Amino acid sequence: MSNPGIIQRMREALRLSVAWTAGLLRGRPGFRPIGAAGAFMDELFAVFPFTAEAQRWFRGKVRVVLLDPNSTTGGGLWHPLLNQVTLFTAQYEAAIHEFAHAWWESRRDPAELIAAVVRASENHDPRYGRIAGLARDYVHGTADGFPGFLRTRNDSEMYAGLASGAMADLRQMPPDLRRFYRSLFCELPPDAPAPAQVARHG
Repeated sequence: MSNPGIIQRMREALRLSVAWTAGLLRGRPGFRPIGAAGAFMDELFAVFPFTAEAQRWFRGKVRVVLLDPNSTTGGGLWHPLLNQVTLFTAQYEAAIHEFAHAWWESRRDPAELIAAVVRASENHDPRYGRIAGLARDYVHGTADGFPGFLRTRNDSEMYAGLASGAMADLRQMPPDLRRFYRSLFCELPPDAPAPAQVARHG
């Protein structure tokens, strides 16, 4: 990794994680958002159809750190040992991705999800074209050298990647795959606009 900006953000994420852990050891509350993360979560949940159950869980069980609320360039990390999501910027796609990692962590069903992703990779219904394309990349890899996730059976990246690939819109997923996300996202009516279309930025 040679990008100085990314390295600096990762160092800051590590510093905040260490500080938070030290706070836990001193008996401080563990799951309040840091800085602007609370306002960003409010915005994210107002625009994207996270279920009420998921919203309660994220607010009560996951520590969220937002490093740069004035940028939307993306990037983030899920720290399972700390139960913490670190967002480098206020980008919706990155937030959906990292929140999906956190949600899937304690609900994983690797074999079933991977089988559904393989089936999605073989789906040619144009309604699900974007997600089927991502599934094909995850199963077969890409011409530019990405090996995919099937070889290593990386169900976590499959789950998070499809969540952010659909931008929390279950209508983009084949029904067989949709079932893994129904506790995380509400399914919108057929005529509702895509959340990403009404969001204030991409």
